[in-house]
Amino acid sequence: MKIIQLKNYTPSQMTGFVIVTENKKIIVIDGGNTGDTSGFIDRLNRTASEYECESRINLWLLTHPHDDHYGVFRRFSCMQRTGQYTLPDVDCFSYYQLPDEYGRTEHPALAWQLPELNSELAATKIPLKPFGKGTTFSFDNLKIEILRVPNPNITANTINNASSVIRFTEKRPSHDDFVWLVLGDLGVEGGRELLSMYPGGELRADAVQMAHHGQNGVDHPVYEAISPRFAFWTTPDWLWTNTLPGQEPGKGPWATLSVRGWMDEIGAAPIRAAANDLEFDTFTEKIRVLD
Repeated sequence: MKIIQLKNYTPSQMTGFVIVTENKKIIVIDGGNTGDTSGFIDRLNRTASEYECESRINLWLLTHPHDDHYGVFRRFSCMQRTGQYTLPDVDCFSYYQLPDEYGRTEHPALAWQLPELNSELAATKIPLKPFGKGTTFSFDNLKIEILRVPNPNITANTINNASSVIRFTEKRPSHDDFVWLVLGDLGVEGGRELLSMYPGGELRADAVQMAHHGQNGVDHPVYEAISPRFAFWTTPDWLWTNTLPGQEPGKGPWATLSVRGWMDEIGAAPIRAAANDLEFDTFTEKIRVLD
């Protein structure tokens, strides 16, 4: 499969991936902020043309309800619903839906985000399929499994810890399976729960999407348990270098540099879309910079 990591098209952090399977199916994970929508649609169309895919999204997965993850979906759905543009069809949108009040007490300043997403989900023309722990999706040689869903008993860092964890397992001829774990914005508490659910090497994977853009997400033991060879960082330059605007590099409040040190020790090669979208081929394990 081809894993296309989208760059952030606005100054904000975001997470968005477009996946092309060996049999030319298209899968989307998250998507990014509302401001990333035009870049997302352009990349989607160019990818479908290059690989001669049918112009449709076969599955769209959402990790959790923060607008830097769901914003593109909400805008895409609204444009499709209101007929503003001719857009590719989406066969299925799948997500663990949460009530409007989830996390509201802890994060009152962000309390608008979950109702905003739920409002669009109530109106969308896109078929919805709620998933749960253990839900699987299959696309020929690719199996997608939901390993973990929100736990309402975790009340710290509530919405980030509501991230679902998704495992992609691809059968590769004459190779071992390629396994990729998507962590969303999972926090320390959710990461510890994940470790308790899957002990003894069950989380091992070839690649991981770094939790919460590579800082203040799961802690070191989770990455040790995964032991990846590749790490996808959805991390813009200012966050990658821990630098506040106009300030001295490396002096910001984020934990990115420490987490980069962890991953260097583990030996995980970083994959990060900065100025351009990137494509990672899981068969050749090579990266291509996209124009």
